[in-house]
Amino acid sequence: MYYFDFTATTPPNNEVLEVYNLINQKYWGNASSLYKTGSLASTLFEKAKNELKDIFKLSNHNIIFTSGATEANNIAIFGVANNYQKKHVITSKVEHPSVMACFEHLEKQGFDVTYLDVDENGIISLDQLEKAINNDTVLVSIMWVNNILGSIQPIKEITKIVKNQNRAKLHVDMVQGMAKIVPDFDFNDIDLFTVSAHKLNGLKGQGFLAYNDSINLMSVLKGSGQQNGLKPGTIDVAGACACTKAVKISYLKMQEHYEKVCELNTYLRQKINQITNVTINSGEKNYSPYILNISILGKNSETVLHFLEQFDIYVAAGSACNSKIRKPERCVLAVTNDENRALSSIRISLAAQTTIEEIDYLIDKIKLIASKE
Repeated sequence: MYYFDFTATTPPNNEVLEVYNLINQKYWGNASSLYKTGSLASTLFEKAKNELKDIFKLSNHNIIFTSGATEANNIAIFGVANNYQKKHVITSKVEHPSVMACFEHLEKQGFDVTYLDVDENGIISLDQLEKAINNDTVLVSIMWVNNILGSIQPIKEITKIVKNQNRAKLHVDMVQGMAKIVPDFDFNDIDLFTVSAHKLNGLKGQGFLAYNDSINLMSVLKGSGQQNGLKPGTIDVAGACACTKAVKISYLKMQEHYEKVCELNTYLRQKINQITNVTINSGEKNYSPYILNISILGKNSETVLHFLEQFDIYVAAGSACNSKIRKPERCVLAVTNDENRALSSIRISLAAQTTIEEIDYLIDKIKLIASKE
């Protein structure tokens, strides 16, 4: 198999599986129970939270373990927006569907939503953000790394603008940047951020929300009081520990993997640029080396996907969370303003285990379909 869809999901790490299975077998007690098996589970759960805080050097944040980033984004966005009187929120036009859907829902509820434009590299305008913030702004939500284009937003500068302008909260979807891109910001400066484990060789159904402990979030889910009432229900201790393990392993190898993938991305870009009728949609600067979006002009993205599948090659035609709905790729359209390129775009995503030989095989097949009438 020639797998080039690591942005959609990654194979689970054996150490993560071992942690998950061990805790489910030996420490399966209900963490809310007062007797020994419950307290053992509770201790492991608290340890998992504290390990995450140590990794990110968090001194003022709470951790809520969730079923993944979609749930974490919903808890963060609605938790802030619905708990304050102000009704203005800001996001960008290239956010993940789990964020866009939240803002579209807020719009239906009567919120004034500003959708920031992006340039040809997929980066928001800091000037536009600064002008958009006003006294009624309660939330700004900007993803760190775009899941379609790989664009890296200037989170450090965004943080300064939000903090200087007013008391709006900043939410950052960190799914595609976490443990892949070396951060140039302090995690303590981000009011709320969200992470998914299965993008980091963890397990599906696991993720977390980290939020500043000064923020009073309104609960989206109703039930008992676990996890500050924000994620009620019996705590998945094994899931929390496995999630932390995945983040920890990936974070330790972040620099090494980043350098390897940078080399792979450079090689891939060089090869793609040599193919007639193929163009790169990802930016020339401020991009993640893990993601490269291209268009094979005149070819529908789904046609390309299934053509490559014949050769045991797997790429993506848009976000895996939205890939059953075929229309012009929203993020590609935002940076190119070209519907044909948006309809013919595919996403190639790399990992440290990707080889030059695998890329060469992919390039050969892209040349083949690009040359077909």
